[in-house]
Amino acid sequence: MIAYKCFEMHTHTLHSDGDFTLTELCARAADFLYDAVAVTDHNTMSALDGLPAIPVGGVPVIPGIEWTTYYGHMVVLGADEYVDWRFARPETIDEYTQAIKNVGGVIGIAHPFEFGSPLCTGCYWDFKVQNWEAIDYIEVWSDPFPHSKLKNHLAFNWWNSLLNEGHHLAATAGWDWHGLEKGKPPLPPATWLGLREGRIDTANVREALERGRSFVTLGPFAELSLTGENGQSYGPGETIVTGNYRLELRVDESRRRKVWSPFGIAAKTIRLVHRGTVLAILPYHPESPVLTADLKLKPGWLRVEGYGDYMGAEDKLLFFSSPIYIA
Repeated sequence: MIAYKCFEMHTHTLHSDGDFTLTELCARAADFLYDAVAVTDHNTMSALDGLPAIPVGGVPVIPGIEWTTYYGHMVVLGADEYVDWRFARPETIDEYTQAIKNVGGVIGIAHPFEFGSPLCTGCYWDFKVQNWEAIDYIEVWSDPFPHSKLKNHLAFNWWNSLLNEGHHLAATAGWDWHGLEKGKPPLPPATWLGLREGRIDTANVREALERGRSFVTLGPFAELSLTGENGQSYGPGETIVTGNYRLELRVDESRRRKVWSPFGIAAKTIRLVHRGTVLAILPYHPESPVLTADLKLKPGWLRVEGYGDYMGAEDKLLFFSSPIYIA
């Protein structure tokens, strides 16, 4: 059984450039109703000394590191051994990603279109990836309030183009959380990962990201499945063959509602997107949280996107799934 849990995937402590101790980070993550948090300090894992002792009232921690170089930032989660990042160059990045995969790590490209020098040296992704099979996901949304960030629009479009080239890449969101909020708490997008039996541990997180079971949202959670003529059901990250399928989407507005409801979020429509083209637009209302559609699918990829009200604006992208791939 696959059960989805809510993660903050990109955080920092005072062991790099964050303000949190590990205890403070875990406690604050609990306030935001995350089920777990990935700790990804810049080029160090020293904050993780003493795991698995999780502070009382906090949340579980997934060990990670943010490779921070002059040519881009890369989040590595769950590696069994340290891989030295210091000599990676744009043309040699495949050697390093393969070395990470060889020690069990999963790899995500962090904020690929963040401003680079002189504002943030190395934050822009300049690595020349050839072996995309070694990359597991892209941080498509970064920072709170993603619609106000040009970098997120660019990252979303880049992810689409890579999917259209035939690469299998999950999507995540990352707060890039460095410290306590000033004023009103923000609304960071959340990443939901489909975990076996719902178990929150490093092995399960690795497997979910490698297989592409992820969902990104500013508010409601939604679970997608396709059922084929053989009666078998499939979800995000899986590969199916062309043919006729019954789509079912279950939207859940109860989970973490107190975090996102103050921002005027209200889902109104669901789009079924195939290779960047909208196949159908389905009306949504909270009183009818299950939506269905019959589809005849051609090769490519399919995902769902939810649109609605957000901070006084209409027809804004609120959530999206990682793709189901059609061979």
